[in-house]
Amino acid sequence: MSETTNDPTPSSPTSSRFKPHHRRWGLILLSLICVLFASKYAIYRFHHEITDNAYITGHIHYIAPQVTGVVQRVAVENNTRVKAGDLLVQIDPEPFDALLADAKAKDERAEGDYQRAQGLANTRVVSVQDLAHARNDASSAAAQLRMAQLNRRYTTIVSPVEGVVGGRSVEAGNTVQPSINLMAIVEGNPWVEANFKETQVAHIHPGQKVSLNVDAIPDRTFTGKVLSISPASGREFALLPADNATGNFTKIVQRLPVRIEFDHDSIRGYEDRLVPGLSVVASVKVR
Repeated sequence: MSETTNDPTPSSPTSSRFKPHHRRWGLILLSLICVLFASKYAIYRFHHEITDNAYITGHIHYIAPQVTGVVQRVAVENNTRVKAGDLLVQIDPEPFDALLADAKAKDERAEGDYQRAQGLANTRVVSVQDLAHARNDASSAAAQLRMAQLNRRYTTIVSPVEGVVGGRSVEAGNTVQPSINLMAIVEGNPWVEANFKETQVAHIHPGQKVSLNVDAIPDRTFTGKVLSISPASGREFALLPADNATGNFTKIVQRLPVRIEFDHDSIRGYEDRLVPGLSVVASVKVR
């Protein structure tokens, strides 16, 4: 059996001659593209101040009762949209009705006693001191009646604004007390709180245009404008601000909150998705 040898086909001299040439031009083209993008990015950074330390925020109204009582009814669920004045929670009003009736009776009796004392004072049958005492009793009874009326009204908890319910933590039958939050109402018209470094705010001022990229909506860039700049750094508003006059000092770049307002046309159709707490990348055009 004869063996056959398959010799590799020799490469074309023309192909060998042009491969290094093509590779060299490819590297030059790639370098030019990199330089172009780097230049474009440098120019963009020169004209903009950017931070990813930014968040959507808004007005959040925490709802707490003003009287102690048993919850009779909860009229809303989480994520329910409500209008100003809509019923949220109804506290059992019966005990407050009884207190109100008692306060009315005491007020009527005290007012009658004062009127009689005033009439007798004109004939000097009642002394000036007794008249003053009757007047004080009438004023005190009137104040107690007013407080009983307010407490009765406070048994009906309504929404103070138009918004969406969140963080509901109350159920029918619960005993509630003042200052204990039952839920929150998130009002509309959110804005962005962008915390720029102190080295970035030299050229930032109200009215400048801003590009806003929300992490939760990556396929859209929103627009806005700088509304205001905080009068102090975030550290100054902390519960326990640092005291640089004690111990060793390490300089830390501070951040200054900048409030940014969304353009209404930019967020049309996305109002329900732009909720407080979402992360944002803010880019302010400063030049």
